[in-house]
Amino acid sequence: MAGLTPPPPPLPTNATAAHPQPWTASQSRAQFAALAQLRWCIFRNAFRRKGGAGELIARIIFLPFIAAIAIGPIVGAGLGGYYLVTSGNLAKLPVLTWSIFALWQLVVLNISPPGLSFDINTIIRFPLSFPRYLIARLFFGLLSASNVIGTIALIAADIGIGIAKPSLLPWSTLLFATFALANIFFTRMVLAWVDRWLSTRRARELLTAFILFASLGFQYINLNYNPGFQQSRHHPNHLPFLLKVFHHIQPIAALLPPGLTATSIASFDRARYLPSLASLFGLIAFACLFLTIYAWRMHREFRGENLSELTKQPPPSRTASIAVPSAQPTLAQSAATTTNTYGLSPTIVACLQKELLYVRRNTNQLYGFVAPIFMVFLFASRIGSSDRFGAFVFPAAVAYSILGVSILSYNCLGMDGPGIQLYFLAPIRLRTVFLAKNLVGFLLNLVELVLIFAVITFVGHPPSLLITLATVCWLLFATFTNGAIGNLRSLSAPKKIDLSKISRKQTSQLSALIALAIVIACFGVGYGGVLLTNHLNRPWLLVPIFLALAAAAFVFYIQVLNRLDTIAINHREALSEELCKT
Repeated sequence: MAGLTPPPPPLPTNATAAHPQPWTASQSRAQFAALAQLRWCIFRNAFRRKGGAGELIARIIFLPFIAAIAIGPIVGAGLGGYYLVTSGNLAKLPVLTWSIFALWQLVVLNISPPGLSFDINTIIRFPLSFPRYLIARLFFGLLSASNVIGTIALIAADIGIGIAKPSLLPWSTLLFATFALANIFFTRMVLAWVDRWLSTRRARELLTAFILFASLGFQYINLNYNPGFQQSRHHPNHLPFLLKVFHHIQPIAALLPPGLTATSIASFDRARYLPSLASLFGLIAFACLFLTIYAWRMHREFRGENLSELTKQPPPSRTASIAVPSAQPTLAQSAATTTNTYGLSPTIVACLQKELLYVRRNTNQLYGFVAPIFMVFLFASRIGSSDRFGAFVFPAAVAYSILGVSILSYNCLGMDGPGIQLYFLAPIRLRTVFLAKNLVGFLLNLVELVLIFAVITFVGHPPSLLITLATVCWLLFATFTNGAIGNLRSLSAPKKIDLSKISRKQTSQLSALIALAIVIACFGVGYGGVLLTNHLNRPWLLVPIFLALAAAAFVFYIQVLNRLDTIAINHREALSEELCKT
C-alpha cells in the first residue's frame, strides 16, 4: 500500500537483498488504518454515485423497521437478565443466552451486509503476512448488523444482571465478552465455508432445497405446535410434547457456547468457582475452534485458491473435443427448428431457457415462489371459516404471493452479470431480452394464481366466480404495472447477483422499497374498488373496473418496453460498472 508510511532510509552499501529490513508494528498499524479509511470511503462515496441519494432515503425509511426489530430483543434481553437474577431463576439463564444466539443468526440471514465495490481479497497482492491478512478479514466485517445488534443485546443483558446484582457484573461481563467473540467467529466461519460450498452449482441446488424445506418446516411446526395458535378445540395441545423434546436436548445444549455461558454465570452466583471456570474454558475452547476453522478457510484463499466454478471443470479430453459434423445440427437448422416453437422467435426462446435456469438456481426466487403457496395452505383453512373475511381469502393470498416474485423483477439484469456486454454486442434488441424476462415473471404469477386457487379449494371452499374473475383482472393490472416499473429500475439501478455468496441482496434498497410501495398501492386500488362497488351495491362492477385498469397498465407496459433500448444505451456505462465488477 503505497503512501502509508514514509520511504525507508537508503540501505548501506554493504546491505544485500538477503537481509531485508523487518516489518515494523507502525507499518501494520498503517495498513489497518488504511483499511478502516477505505471502508469509510466506500460507505461515504456510495451515496455520491448516481442514485445514491435515493439509496440513502431508502435506508432512512427502512431504519425504523430495522430498529423495531432490534430494539425489542435488546430491551427484552436487559429486562430478562434483570428478572432472572432478582427472581433467583438463574437456572433459566440458558433461555436468554440461546435467544440472543438465535437473534444473532436470524439477523445474519435476514439483514445482509451492503455489497462493496472492493474485494477484500485484493489485499493479498500487498506485503501482508497471513496473520495480518486474517485480522484484516475479521476487522473488515466487524461492524455488520448481526455483530452490532447481537453485541448490544449481550451488553443489555449484562447491564440488567449488573443492576440486579452488582457483585456478579465483572464475571458476567467477562463471560458475555467471550460469548460475543465466539458468536463473531462462528458466523464468520459459517459464512466462509458456505461461500466455499456455494462455489459449485450442485452444492447451491442442495443448499436451496435445504433452506426451502427447513424454513417451510419451521413455519409448519410453529403453526401446529405453538400454544398461541392452539385455541380451537379441534387442535390438540402439543405443549407436553415440546417440553419432552426440550428435556431431551437440554443436556446437549448445556455443552454448547450459549449453555456454557449461562452455566458459568449461574455457577459463579452459587460460589461454585471450579465449574464456573471450567465452563469459561469450554467457551474459550469453542471460540478458538471456530477461529481455527475460519483461519483454515482463509489460509486456502490466502494461498490463492479460486472459488470460481470454472476452475473446477475437468479438462476436456482429446476424444471429446473432436466434433462430428453429421451428428450436430447446424445453426440454421437449430434456428429454423426453434422459430416454430410456440410461434416465438429464437431470441425469445433462448432467453426463456436461460431465465428458467436462473429461476432454478436462485434460492430467493424459488423461496419467494413456494413460500406464499405453503403459507396459504397453512392459514387458508383457519381464515376461510370466518364469515367476515372468508370471501377475501383468495384475493388476499394472490396479493401476498406477487410480492416475492415482483421484487425480483426490479433487478432483471442482476443474474446476467458481465453478460450484459453481450447484449450490446449481439444483433438483438434489449426489448426482446426484457420481454423474455417478463414472460417468466408473468408465468410464475399465473402458476401461483392457479396453485393458490387449487389450495384454497382443497382446504376450504372455492371462491365465487365473481371474486375469481375480479382477482384475475386485478392480478393483470398489478403484474403489468410491476413489470413496467421493474424494467425501468433494472436499467437505472442494477445490482449484480452472486449466487456463490450467501450474504448478498437481490435488489437495491430503493428498488425493494419501490416494489413494496407499488404492491401496496395496487392492493389499495383493489380494496378501494371493493369498497366502491359495495357502496353502490354493484359488486359485478369489480370485473370491468379491474379490466380497464389492466388494459391501461398493459398500454403503459408496452410504452416502457419500446423505450428500453434507448434507456439501456444511455445507462450502458453504469450497467457495465455495476454488473461487471468482481
